[in-house]
Amino acid sequence: MLIGELAEKTGATVRMLRYYDQQGLLTPQRTDSRYRVYDESDVERVRSVRCLISSGLNVRLVRLVLAHAFDQDVELPEDEAGCVPLLRMLNDELASIDTRIEQLTRSKEHLGRLVVDVTRIMAEKSGGTCRAEPVEQVERVG
Repeated sequence: MLIGELAEKTGATVRMLRYYDQQGLLTPQRTDSRYRVYDESDVERVRSVRCLISSGLNVRLVRLVLAHAFDQDVELPEDEAGCVPLLRMLNDELASIDTRIEQLTRSKEHLGRLVVDVTRIMAEKSGGTCRAEPVEQVERVG
């Protein structure tokens, strides 16, 4: 598939996909005329990239996590002097993500209560004939 189709399937813009390519997050094949060509596995890869970036990881760390997640060769330090700063950075990122998850969970709880209250008010105002129902919670990944 060409870049436009990948953009459509993933919700990423063509510009984003070109940036991911420049940063080594995607490695499309090229036609003789230099068009980027992607396969179906790139759809999941782009979704993973977008998820990791939206979670606050920098491109360098996204590249490392993706390589590890997709069973590619990962260049990790081989000595303690190199591992200690990497481990510190990874633990800091995990702590940061945990904090954001806690904040999002609180926001979700507040919004959920507000939906229930507004729905109740609407039902009371319409004499119990209100057809508006709380939006079903959908679990989304990536």
